[in-house]
Amino acid sequence: MSDDQQRQEAEHRRRFGLPPGVDPRNFDPRRAMDPASLDKVLRAQAIARAEAQAATTVIIATIVSLVTSAFSFVAALAWNTAIQDALNKYVGTNTPLAKQFHLGKVGVEALYAVIVTVIAIVVILIVNRFAGNLAKKSAIALASGS
Repeated sequence: MSDDQQRQEAEHRRRFGLPPGVDPRNFDPRRAMDPASLDKVLRAQAIARAEAQAATTVIIATIVSLVTSAFSFVAALAWNTAIQDALNKYVGTNTPLAKQFHLGKVGVEALYAVIVTVIAIVVILIVNRFAGNLAKKSAIALASGS
């Protein structure tokens, strides 16, 4: 072995903290560690993997929530237009119903606000009831160990 190769091998040993006589190409650090240290390293790796999985789950849940919110907003805009058009057609300022109740433009818009508020309350109640039922089923399943 030449002096240059010996210097390179010595540098590798120094850099990796290898004792003399250990071949760096066949070195397995798990065999060089005592079992207690190896167990600590393996536990730390398992914890790091679990934390990375949890972070990934949070990111995916956030993305799903954002996409759901975006599509919900688009759907709300579509319903907004549909309800406004229906009100203008059936309760517009020039319809007999609007003339009977003396509804001007402001009155029709107030009626629109009331209708949308009632729809929103009904939908929120239905969604909350559904979410509550899911939470109860999940809690029961968790308590029973299923």
